[in-house]
Amino acid sequence: MTHGLIDVARIAAEELERARANPHGRSARALTHDGRLRHTLLAILDGESLGEHAKPESATLHVLSGSLVVSSGEEETRLEAGQLAVLPGPSHDVTAVGDAVAILTTLAG
Repeated sequence: MTHGLIDVARIAAEELERARANPHGRSARALTHDGRLRHTLLAILDGESLGEHAKPESATLHVLSGSLVVSSGEEETRLEAGQLAVLPGPSHDVTAVGDAVAILTTLAG
């Protein structure tokens, strides 16, 4: 658990570097964990995806840089830097268009 102020820009730069070194082109780091509330910084390189996965109880995605395409079934939504969206369920995929950094906020059981 992280206390105090979090330097999101510094962590984003670090995670982008880790993603570049990862053969899957992505990296994630927990920013906060408060009870069931979690904030996770995601860095995903251009063209890489998280793969289809189940949505937690509640989840939002706030894009800090780059663009992400969220797909669920036949629907696709492109999120640009500065945009925030509730993630669709029951499952979805997230793919980067250009190198992207986002904060995933979840309520998990």
